[in-house]
Amino acid sequence: MDLGFIGLGNIGGPCARHLVEAGHRVTVFDIDGGAVDRMVQLGAGAAGSTAGVAAASEAVFLSLPTPEASEAVVAGDGGLLAASRPGLVVVDLSTNSVGMARMLFERCRQAEVDYIDCPVSGGAWGADRGDLALMPSGDEAAFARVRDALVCFGKDSTEWLGPCGTGTLVKLINNQVFLVATQVFGEGYLLAAKAGLDIGSFLAVLRASSAGLYMPLADMIVKRQWESSNYDLSLAEKDLRLALESAEEIGTPLPLTEAAHRVLARSLEEGLGDKFFIGAMETLEAEAGFVAPVPPDMNKS
Repeated sequence: MDLGFIGLGNIGGPCARHLVEAGHRVTVFDIDGGAVDRMVQLGAGAAGSTAGVAAASEAVFLSLPTPEASEAVVAGDGGLLAASRPGLVVVDLSTNSVGMARMLFERCRQAEVDYIDCPVSGGAWGADRGDLALMPSGDEAAFARVRDALVCFGKDSTEWLGPCGTGTLVKLINNQVFLVATQVFGEGYLLAAKAGLDIGSFLAVLRASSAGLYMPLADMIVKRQWESSNYDLSLAEKDLRLALESAEEIGTPLPLTEAAHRVLARSLEEGLGDKFFIGAMETLEAEAGFVAPVPPDMNKS
């Protein structure tokens, strides 16, 4: 299948690689010329613009950092719709707001182009392995046309979720749940550390108890492993902000999410945006007037 890929970052680059390795003819574009060159070395073709990708492709995949980027690439001056032909399928793997996904769906529909919002979960690790959780919604017939390509980098169990915006809302709720839950553990750990509890015993008890559900990143938090990141704090802030925007459109208050978002927003103001999202611990520590030390029996490896 003739496919296009725009956005070759931590998620998009591995996804495009899997499509090439599966034997698809893939044309790529990214503002980072080095990312394009790496894909060309693997067997992809290069386009000089989004319009060039549209002209060469039956379906175009997007992996972009913000809703504004998706809007510009799809519907902006020189975007995909300016060069598309009827029947093109646009598969947006980015995390958008529900309103943005539905707006792009309508803009594409008017141009006789199919738009599928298909956000992903699993991070750079999942993209590299080719087993991302995919959340596709939009036109079911269009999804059927690209499903075989999607499962080149996503789980074989991937199924269509419903009308446009469904997949985006599921992704936002997924991120809302794990981001808020991780911050809750961070607060609890900070309380334990400042109180002088034995951290090894504290963690053992929590893992054996109901709180264990909230501890997938506990060791990284305790060891302060947030300098390098494949999911920046700035992206986490954006995702919670989009969840809140979408909740407002739907008319559902999210007070816990609002509180967690305020912490991430403060962390951005403090210059922590390029750290792994658990680096928001530094903001919590500043408010507590206490920096949790790494326990001597836990190394940073």
